[in-house]
Amino acid sequence: MHSFDDYYYFYLVVKHGGFSAASEASDITKSKLSRRILELESKFNVNLIHRSTRYFKVTPLGQEFYEECCKILAQVECAENVLLNQKSEPQGLVKISCPPFMMQFQIRHLLNQFLTQYPKVDIEIELTSRRVDLIHDDIDLAIRTNFQANEDSSFIIRDVIKTTHVLVASPELLHGNIISNFSELHQYPSIVLGTQKIDYQWLLHNLKHNEEVEIPLQPRIKSSDLAGVYYAVKDGLGIADLPYLTVEEDIRKGKLIHILPEWCSNIGTVQLVYATRKGQRLVMQKLIETLVDGLRELAKNNSGYA
Repeated sequence: MHSFDDYYYFYLVVKHGGFSAASEASDITKSKLSRRILELESKFNVNLIHRSTRYFKVTPLGQEFYEECCKILAQVECAENVLLNQKSEPQGLVKISCPPFMMQFQIRHLLNQFLTQYPKVDIEIELTSRRVDLIHDDIDLAIRTNFQANEDSSFIIRDVIKTTHVLVASPELLHGNIISNFSELHQYPSIVLGTQKIDYQWLLHNLKHNEEVEIPLQPRIKSSDLAGVYYAVKDGLGIADLPYLTVEEDIRKGKLIHILPEWCSNIGTVQLVYATRKGQRLVMQKLIETLVDGLRELAKNNSGYA
């Protein structure tokens, strides 16, 4: 196929009625326009323009070719408008992964706000607590809480806010007992998130003093999802470490007991994980902005954040 640029050059020359006028209108040199159209005529062994120093006339074949070039350029303009519209208004499908409890307590209302603001956006959500592979699982944006240093990654990992976790148990499990010392924790079974670890522990942080205590565990129940941990605690099967914002109401209503309230049992970092910013779609930019701003505002106005 011949270079599309040559069709554009021919269109310019005919539209403006000559090489000089086309050059002035497009900032393309007259010599380049002339040379490229000569090459076009030579390639197809045709005559598109009669020209001399004083004479410029489009041949019948040239006129027919010009009309087809107009159609091509109109289609190009339509194609560009698709990209321009994408830049002016977020649209298209975004695939997200998020833990179910995080979706319920932190993300859901932000997504609802985003979808209301941008009606041309579609969302596909995978609710999972596992660490997804963005490429293999075909995910655009992973939302997660991380408790360790970031691993090496070819993706962008954006730390947004920090959440505090607390130790809780049901009143039925404690039978009115008050746990006032770390050593008493081992009198009760423990429930943990994660089924593939070798070692389990709670890392307690004192809220007033710069002090940490690590409590090794032999958990009775392991769950791959936070909901499994939550309902096992509610059923009186053990003590667990849960995000404060998920159990705040249960504690207030007396359905769960906050153990060692002067300590938080973990500090997690809510992260957004996505591919490089290069060539990033507007819909992704706006969604990330909405989530970052919304989560940070949530952290300002609610308990359960560090």
